[in-house]
Amino acid sequence: MKNKLSINLEVSLVEIILSVLIFAVAGVIMLNCFAYAKYTQVKANDKVAASWIVQSDAEMIKSSKTMDEAVMFLTKNYEKKIEDKSSDVYTNYYDKNWKICSEDEQEYAMNTLITYEDKKYGKIMDIKITVEKSSPYPFVDRGRTTGPVFSIETGKFFPDLENGRQ
Repeated sequence: MKNKLSINLEVSLVEIILSVLIFAVAGVIMLNCFAYAKYTQVKANDKVAASWIVQSDAEMIKSSKTMDEAVMFLTKNYEKKIEDKSSDVYTNYYDKNWKICSEDEQEYAMNTLITYEDKKYGKIMDIKITVEKSSPYPFVDRGRTTGPVFSIETGKFFPDLENGRQ
């Protein structure tokens, strides 16, 4: 007995090529999304790690009782120092695991810019700490140069008790 239901199972070559092409395009788009998500996660993790280090150093500087104590902390804990007339720049280099390393092996550079300002009753130390990555993040920073991973600005007033009130 013959089947009354007749199904046409013939698929043309053009339909097969078109369906494979559609899946290939969708696959490329999805791979790009996964790569973008991975490097966005890496960038977010770097921002968290940088914020811990930067905030820790900023708090240590701000907890100093005297300007000499703050400068001693910076000199002791930073690898490189550049002096200017009214400011100093202290630099530390970090590898990809956020361990302190040499300038040749660095993945990140943390610069602490300290400027001094004399006031009538003491001195103000303006503090700007910036962490920068040595190379841009793939997929995330396309066409851009490297920018700061994390940056903070703060200040500390050191009173001069001889000239001010006691």
